[in-house]
Amino acid sequence: MIRFRRIHIISSFLIAIYLLMPFSIMKAHAGNPSAEEIEQYVRARIDMGENIGAFFKNRERPQFGPEGGPSMEALQKMTQEINEFVGSILSKHGLTIEKYQTRSPGVFADEAGLKTFLDAHPDLKKRYEVLPQSPMGGQRGH
Repeated sequence: MIRFRRIHIISSFLIAIYLLMPFSIMKAHAGNPSAEEIEQYVRARIDMGENIGAFFKNRERPQFGPEGGPSMEALQKMTQEINEFVGSILSKHGLTIEKYQTRSPGVFADEAGLKTFLDAHPDLKKRYEVLPQSPMGGQRGH
């Protein structure tokens, strides 16, 4: 039970960093995002945030190596599964992992544009505001 809890915490932290770290890396990106781009990234972020629980709930228990942590094979499998999960969500929004990681910091750094969009879409604003905070200390990744 303790091992499973530890791996769940580790894997949760890894995916949180994977999804949210790009927001914390930089505050600005060349070019202001358009309203359409803000909508695209907000919807993708909400979709990922709302589905992350199901991702972990439906996962197999990891195999542990001789030192008590997940084996290298288990870590590689987890990385592949995370990439597939994130990639499938992003593809619904016309994005790739690489594009999202590269452009999302600039999109979410546009606080005025983000506020304008969310204020105009109260249903999305509610969903966005309940997303988990960034493990890097920022709110919802920015």
